[in-house]
Amino acid sequence: MDDLHDETGGAMKSLDDYFDPGFTVDDILADAKTSPYINDAYYAKLRADMQEWDAAGAPLTEAERQDYEALILQENWLLDRRNFERWYQLYTRECVYWVPAAHDLPANAELDPQSHVTIAFDDRRRMGDRIVWLRTGVAYSQLPPSYTAHHASGFVRVSTVTKGEVKVRSQFILHEMRANNPVQTLSGWMGHVFKSEDGKLKIDRKVVCLLDAQRAHHNLTFLI
Repeated sequence: MDDLHDETGGAMKSLDDYFDPGFTVDDILADAKTSPYINDAYYAKLRADMQEWDAAGAPLTEAERQDYEALILQENWLLDRRNFERWYQLYTRECVYWVPAAHDLPANAELDPQSHVTIAFDDRRRMGDRIVWLRTGVAYSQLPPSYTAHHASGFVRVSTVTKGEVKVRSQFILHEMRANNPVQTLSGWMGHVFKSEDGKLKIDRKVVCLLDAQRAHHNLTFLI
């Protein structure tokens, strides 16, 4: 399997240059005006992803850990610090953040987001909308706001037939706390699809498969 590399041919391991320090909610609003890329072909790609996620996978090499595992851990840290503007910059321009509302994934016909309800299905425009909504300070379901702690493990690289992409699957436990509300604990597995964009390793697609996705949940208006 080929690794993703930067434009100079070196493996991309540093996260220091990922973020524009002046990037704000206003930039997200300007960046997320349209979403022309979600179409039949994109849904077909997501269905193909789920077939590949079912493979056994192989433990990451040390070099892969420095690239892919490090980026997932960085994503978790940004979400736990509520640094949504930086989290947004980890994703490609034609990304998807998807939380299916079906269990027994990936071996379930109800996984198809084109024909079945989801807990979340955000393209880049919708991701931007979500961040702006969270930043208003008046979103009723986030008063008081959620604070999270992500724990990830079991990172494996899953084979893919798509050139220029790397798939990494992991297990997670997530604790969510809101003042005067019970602590929620969620668990399951995540799939991250990485690709290079503008010389940087980025997340192109992320699927979050909850262990109890088919059950009613108290409040899932935070980012998983």
